Amino acid sequence: MIIIKMTFPLLVVVFFLGVVEMVSATEAGLPKANDVQIAPNAIGLPVGRLLLIRKNDDYCAVKFTQNLTGKTDYDQHVEYESYYQGDKTGNLNSKNVEFRKDEVYYTKPSFSIFGHPIRIGAKMDIRCGPMELWWSAGPYIVFVYYNKHDQNQRDYGIELAPTKWTNISQVNVFDSRLKWLKYDENRKRVNIPIDNLWEDN
Repeated sequence: MIIIKMTFPLLVVVFFLGVVEMVSATEAGLPKANDVQIAPNAIGLPVGRLLLIRKNDDYCAVKFTQNLTGKTDYDQHVEYESYYQGDKTGNLNSKNVEFRKDEVYYTKPSFSIFGHPIRIGAKMDIRCGPMELWWSAGPYIVFVYYNKHDQNQRDYGIELAPTKWTNISQVNVFDSRLKWLKYDENRKRVNIPIDNLWEDN
């Protein structure tokens, strides 16, 4: 198990940010099993669908293969695959793509401070090549944020594009149907059925 080494104030801040996110999502209405949720600071997708990530000319695809939230000893626990292309071509099907298969999780609270549960020992960022992004999981969908867990939520030049695709062989990062979204604190949180994400040609 990886033990997160951080100062006490930072640990509290990180936990508080997570609580704020959960409250906001509840107020906006929880997504259904086949929804994509587009939020100001994150994109949530169902398991098995590919989320595209880009920063400048570097491209990445992430697919969550299992959402084990509520089924293991962890509070939240997901497994994922990532595909990173750093040669500026955007070709995620070439032989030089960096593939990763991993898991991330949040432990159950170890103790409580001022009524706030504190978690120690968590894997809080997904990795795709050099890119690392914060995640969280609900009952149906998994969220990817525009920042690492120990960063303030703002624009870091990351763009996310939700897709219907389930296999990396389908991916074309230049497909005109893709909608690349940046962090936008003024964007309204919406749920979109995955089948309505775009019109198939």
